[in-house]
Amino acid sequence: MLPVFIVWLVRRYRQNQKKNKKIAASFKKIKRLSGPVVSALLFSPLLFIALKSYPQNKVLTYHILRNGNKVGTLQFSETILAGMDYLKMESDVKTRFIFTFTAHANEEAVYYNGVLLRSSIYRQLNGNEKANKQHQADNRQYIIHKGNISEITKNFPITYNMLSLYSKEPEHIDAVYSDNFETFIVIQKTEPHKYRITLPDGNYNYYHYKGGVLNEIEVHHSLYSANIVLTN
Repeated sequence: MLPVFIVWLVRRYRQNQKKNKKIAASFKKIKRLSGPVVSALLFSPLLFIALKSYPQNKVLTYHILRNGNKVGTLQFSETILAGMDYLKMESDVKTRFIFTFTAHANEEAVYYNGVLLRSSIYRQLNGNEKANKQHQADNRQYIIHKGNISEITKNFPITYNMLSLYSKEPEHIDAVYSDNFETFIVIQKTEPHKYRITLPDGNYNYYHYKGGVLNEIEVHHSLYSANIVLTN
């Protein structure tokens, strides 16, 4: 959670500018935790600009509805600071579909100047892990980590992934990258501010925007349908 850590540094810096040694130690800690690309960025003049900047924060809360009944919640947050854009989404669902169905998802993405530096996706179904992978930018390509397995994909640069749909309406964007399927997916504009995305497995979603903000998602799965509706 790199941008959050930077915000922490900002607060520490403003509270007491004399604690340079502690801040320097924090830089070293970030360097250990981050990949080489991110580490280089942190030690550039951009970080000193960040220390004098204020982050832009956005939080969106959604209800997940099935047959008109609330079965879960989804929260999306975005923090922008000095060229860094940190996106996070977390959702929980509990409903009954023949049997009790529980699902948890957690996704994150970090962009710098519009290019994805790293992302992670974790999904759990009925207590069992269904997806757990991370993308890391390295030398104009991405390394995908899946547990003990690592692969390389040439899909560089990624400038808009599925998590970005919560952040920005794809008015002039033709494709979105799926971290789960590890491929770009065509975005089809069906009417003003409404877009269809058909996933490689045949399932599809409609995304509705209002005033540039994602207002609703229509989920069409082969086994069920649902609506994800903005509440704030």
